[in-house]
Amino acid sequence: MQHRDIPKKTKEDGDDLKFAPYASRVAQGILNYSQDETFIISLEGEWGSGKTTLINFIKEDLKNKRDKVEILDFNPWLITDMNQVVKLFFDELMKIILSVTTKAKKDEFKKDVKKFIAAIAPDSVSIGITDAIKAKYNIAKRFQDEDKDNLEKIKERINEYLKGLEKKIVIIIDDIDRLTDKETEFIFRLTKGIADFDNLIYILLYDKGVVSKSLEKFKSENGQKYLEKIVQYPLSVPKPHKTTIKNLLFKELDEILAKLDAENVKYIFNKETWSQVHLVIDKYIKTVRDINQIVNIVSFEYPIIATEVNFTDFFIISLIKLKNHALYELIKNKPSDFFIYKYRGNKEEEEIKIIRDNFNENLKEFHDFRDLLEICFPIFSDYSYRTIGSHKTKYIGDINYFENYFSFSISDDKISMKEYYTLKEKLLSSDFEGFKEALLEVDKQQKSQYFLNMFYEFKDSMETEEIENAFYNTLKICKLLKSENISSYFNASYNYKNFGYSLLLEHKDVDDFLLDFYKNDNDVSFIIKVELLKDINEEIAKEHSDKKVIVANKTLEELNKIVKEKLENITLSNILEGLHPSYIVYIYKDFEALLEKLSTELKDYIFKDSESFFEILKVFERVSKISSSNKGVYDKHSIAKDNLSKLIDLNEVEEYIKNLNVSTLSDEENILLSYWNNNDRW
Repeated sequence: MQHRDIPKKTKEDGDDLKFAPYASRVAQGILNYSQDETFIISLEGEWGSGKTTLINFIKEDLKNKRDKVEILDFNPWLITDMNQVVKLFFDELMKIILSVTTKAKKDEFKKDVKKFIAAIAPDSVSIGITDAIKAKYNIAKRFQDEDKDNLEKIKERINEYLKGLEKKIVIIIDDIDRLTDKETEFIFRLTKGIADFDNLIYILLYDKGVVSKSLEKFKSENGQKYLEKIVQYPLSVPKPHKTTIKNLLFKELDEILAKLDAENVKYIFNKETWSQVHLVIDKYIKTVRDINQIVNIVSFEYPIIATEVNFTDFFIISLIKLKNHALYELIKNKPSDFFIYKYRGNKEEEEIKIIRDNFNENLKEFHDFRDLLEICFPIFSDYSYRTIGSHKTKYIGDINYFENYFSFSISDDKISMKEYYTLKEKLLSSDFEGFKEALLEVDKQQKSQYFLNMFYEFKDSMETEEIENAFYNTLKICKLLKSENISSYFNASYNYKNFGYSLLLEHKDVDDFLLDFYKNDNDVSFIIKVELLKDINEEIAKEHSDKKVIVANKTLEELNKIVKEKLENITLSNILEGLHPSYIVYIYKDFEALLEKLSTELKDYIFKDSESFFEILKVFERVSKISSSNKGVYDKHSIAKDNLSKLIDLNEVEEYIKNLNVSTLSDEENILLSYWNNNDRW
């Protein structure tokens, strides 16, 4: 099968646009032209309208009458130097003339043509030269006053030679609308004022709108009026009937589906939904180029995801992608503007109204595409027969399949809606292990915070049990997360802890819930509990805050008492088992706690022997990120003396170090001593 973007060369290749009769009439008109004077015809049409196919059919008819015409195909688009354009044009013209004439004086003719080229060729000007540099003609340079022949006499002799030709020479110049503005103006000057010899018929192919604008940059008049002075007989590419275009499109689509049938691919095609496309397709598919563009997308992308999307919806979203990329991006990135993610009984009508009102008031630039949107998203239509949620149809408006339609345009660092709803379901459940497994896998891909962002964006009302499940799941997992934030200074662990705090704002019985949370062992890190209560205290202390957790004063006092007692009961064993000492030392004053128990145990342990000593140094090791113009960003290790000093006299530590026998220490112990001597973080 011929590539769909390549114009038809002959009628045998197919005449899908029914150009053949028209081409024959044009060819006959050219053959009937009997005057000697130059005749300039234009063949005008937008890109993709079929100009090249039509001219190929015209040439095919003309070639059947080689006794009357010779054809010269000239494409200046392939040449970047106007000197070369002139030279090549006249070289090709001269070859054809000499091949069809039997007249004598061929040598004189060739000599005159060469003189003419030398006279009219502009200085070598290549693409990229600014418009301020004009083409300079070398007539004065190459024709001195003493020359007997001037330019007009040479042109007259060439003209006389061509008058006697037994054939017309048809010169076809294609792709004029692809030239630069300067080159476009030169081509029209070439055909009308320079090479306007007898027995020449020019056929100029271009998009009239494009060429008119180009000419206006060089002429002080309207571009179309200038064309009217140049072109004697303008022709337009026949506009195919809507049915012809539609049938050609469907033929191309049938070939794609037939190939899938042959490969036993079970794609989803529904005649009822496709019938709606029939009613609106004429508005969007008007030319062969339109057909080629949409078919290229469908043929490339659809076979890969055919089993996961509905053909009608895939075709429509691909069409929107071609015709209005901004609308396509909006659908892809903000689907909530086009359909409801989750139907919720009595709220359905309200949400439908919100979406419709938003579209009518805020998205007016997309109203021309409402007919397509009504097919894909029934929320915009008063009459829709779609049933969303069926795995047999896989509509774009079904949250389970929406992302499939954008599989070629969603980056791997994003969370798909399917992934989102799976994670959301696990977050709101009591199955922490299931949630942990799913979220940690996402966190490995640096995407855990995308889930959190999406939850904030799409969050709806939750039952009390769901709030509590989400609260526990979030606080249990936050210290396990490793990914950095995509858009802020804070990491995933910090943001998930804050998310847990935000859930308290929605709890209807937060007093009893918090008392139970702090009194009982529930696998949530003690440090997380302390941080959470610190945040609650800080927000309540603010005069104005929309983040206050509304708890009774008595409840707040009891919560602070619980945390204070637990802080004061922290043992050295807790520290050695992994409880972060620096944070405990940092936070204890906020709860008016005393660390006497921990301090006493530490003093007894640290100087017991060198092994105990270095174990404590290791516990208080601090790693700081340092940015340097020489080294870049690197880790700096030190011992958190500021925190250790709250528990023990540092002079005693210094004295102990002086008495150590460095030669007996291990490499790791010597490294820890070097950390002790490093300046602290601040």
